[in-house]
Amino acid sequence: WTNAFGDPFLEQRDQGGGGWSTAFATTRAEDAPSGKGEIIGGKYIVWAPDDQQGFPSGFGEDGKLFTEDDPIVRLPAGYTVVDMDTDPFTFDRSASPEMELVEPPSSALDDFSSLGYVGAFDAMIDLFRREYSFTDLKAIDWDAKIAEYRPRFEEAEANNDSLAYRRALRDFIWSIPDGHLNAPFIREDFVEATSGGVGIAIRDVEDGRTIVNFVTPDSPADRAGIEVGAEILTWNGQPIDDYVDGIVPFSSPFSSDHVRRLQQLRYATRAPLDGEVEITYKNPGAAADSTAVVTAEEESDSFRVSSFNVGRSGVELPVEFSLLDNGLGYVKIYSFSDNELLSVQLWERMMQNLNENGIPGLIIDMRQNGGGSGFLADQMAAYFFNEPLELGMSGFYDENLGEFYFNPERTDRFYLPSEDLRYNGRVAVVTGPNCASACEFFTYNMTREGRADVIGNYPTAGLGGSQNLFQMPDFEMLQISIGRPVDMDGNIIVEGTGVAPTVRVPVTEETLFAEGDPLLDTAIAAV
Repeated sequence: WTNAFGDPFLEQRDQGGGGWSTAFATTRAEDAPSGKGEIIGGKYIVWAPDDQQGFPSGFGEDGKLFTEDDPIVRLPAGYTVVDMDTDPFTFDRSASPEMELVEPPSSALDDFSSLGYVGAFDAMIDLFRREYSFTDLKAIDWDAKIAEYRPRFEEAEANNDSLAYRRALRDFIWSIPDGHLNAPFIREDFVEATSGGVGIAIRDVEDGRTIVNFVTPDSPADRAGIEVGAEILTWNGQPIDDYVDGIVPFSSPFSSDHVRRLQQLRYATRAPLDGEVEITYKNPGAAADSTAVVTAEEESDSFRVSSFNVGRSGVELPVEFSLLDNGLGYVKIYSFSDNELLSVQLWERMMQNLNENGIPGLIIDMRQNGGGSGFLADQMAAYFFNEPLELGMSGFYDENLGEFYFNPERTDRFYLPSEDLRYNGRVAVVTGPNCASACEFFTYNMTREGRADVIGNYPTAGLGGSQNLFQMPDFEMLQISIGRPVDMDGNIIVEGTGVAPTVRVPVTEETLFAEGDPLLDTAIAAV
């Protein structure tokens, strides 16, 4: 548990909503989700102020601790270690008792690294069949995956070819449309495919055209006469839309089509060094199309400018707050995975400033937030509400049931801060495709009861669900989506769709090339 909220004493929010610890404690808890974390063994250390205190000596007929059918014995005053792995329990009053921390089976790493390439692939497939959250949602045919990819693992193992194995593993992961998954990064492939550039970045606009939104000065494209605003018609003889659709970005995989398309546009203008590229284009105001043959050279400016993280320094605080010249508050939340205590302290300091100074509205910028703790995201959103709303829940695969189980006792909800730290002014959330995972749940929460307008060109990234790690051969540590998030009606939320803007700013030449920040301007108008 962290102690991020409130005073120095643990409170409900510090405990993730409450309840006893089910991991890395001296007790053993039921590990399956349907077991609801019931204590099934291990040891407690108990303090009794006098000899009139009672404690269970067994689990009783229902097999559960701290229920009415527990047999009760009196404890002597002082400390006692209760061993619940015996029947009846053993009460230890020795001066130096031994108590070991217990790692539950579900916390152990799924380690396939010693199984060989084929054995590890088979174990990985079995893991995905059982525990992957979105098999049905994404209509994934695991048998078809085996038929397509297992021969590549067999060949890599037969040839003792680590690079072929890592490429097969990468391509398998890329074939699953889930942006939470991570694939092996093969540097030599990335460098070969992307080290060359022609000096342009491109974007789709509302009328269906693909246009140039950046030209690197003195680049091949610039020397060929391609201008900002030019429509790209063909690339190496292919219609531009077909060409872009065929690009497989190295930032794969993706949960949503809009993020995939944006990344395809980014990678579409990269090429091997010295590779020739034929581009047919039409400059703004030109009467006719033009065709240029350019040679890719070492050029990275156009690649950087199209990054989702352009403008970030890497040293930002998790929460950065300021006042705009118009008197509105502006806060940028960069992460829910930074130091939680620091994040909450900065957040509460902002709330105090907003309320003490009567700030009438707040703009929350979530455009460069990659996620982190979903619970922290939920509870930071709670500062804008006055009711402890139920938000939804997550289901996890249960070995005992052979299916996903949703525990109603673990419903996600707001745990409200004190009234003086709640903000009741108008709020707008600025978001986009680089708002991912926990960032999206914060944004989703802010749509509850119409609390905030959501401003954006696109929905958020569409990354729902909790993650778990597993180890593959050759030091490849990957992750799998194991949690299935649903709303209170049981509908899957966020995954694959993201959170759509309630106020959408279209992507046009005017908004692409506008001075200033059209999304921020729209948020200011909304507030």
